[in-house]
Amino acid sequence: MYNDETYIFQLRRQDPKAIKSWYLAYFELLMRQASRFFNEQSEQLTAVHNAQLKALEHLDQFTPGTSMEAWLSVILRNELIDLYRKNQRWKLFSFQQSGQTSEDADFEFDLDKEIEQKYVEQVLKDLPPATRFVFGFYVFEQMKPREIALHLKMNIATVRWHLKTAKQVLKKQLSHD
Repeated sequence: MYNDETYIFQLRRQDPKAIKSWYLAYFELLMRQASRFFNEQSEQLTAVHNAQLKALEHLDQFTPGTSMEAWLSVILRNELIDLYRKNQRWKLFSFQQSGQTSEDADFEFDLDKEIEQKYVEQVLKDLPPATRFVFGFYVFEQMKPREIALHLKMNIATVRWHLKTAKQVLKKQLSHD
C-alpha cells in the first residue's frame, strides 16, 4: 500500500493524513532496528525521526512498486552511522597502542551457531556502546569487518577488536543462562 504510485503521490504532495499513516506504519519497524544499536530511547527516536524526514525529503528517489521497508532500512542505517559518528567524534577508538589488536588480513569472525539472534538482542544491551554498535552492524546488517571500518571510519583492527570483545562477552553471558 505504501509503495504504490498513488500513495507516493500523496506523500509528495505532503498530505498530512498520508504522512501520518506512512509514519506510523514504519515507526515500530525502524525503532526495533534502531534499538539494536542504541540503548537510549532518545537516540533511537532521533535516528528514526531523522531517517523518516530524510525519506520524505528524498521521496523522488524511491521507485514505486519496490520495497519501502528496504529503502527505509538503508536510510536508517546511514542515519545510525551519522548519529554514531556525531556522538563519538570526541572519542578515539584506536586500541593499537595498547597491543590489543592485530592486522590479520584474513580475519574471519564466525559467530558460534548456538548463539541465536533473540539471545543476542537481549544481551546486546550489556555491551559497551561502541562494541554494541560495531557488533550490531556485523550481525544485523551482515556487514563485513572491512565494510564496517569503512562506514564508521575506524581502523580495521579496531573493528576486529570490538567483534572479538562482543563475542567473548556474549559467550560468557550466555553460558550463565
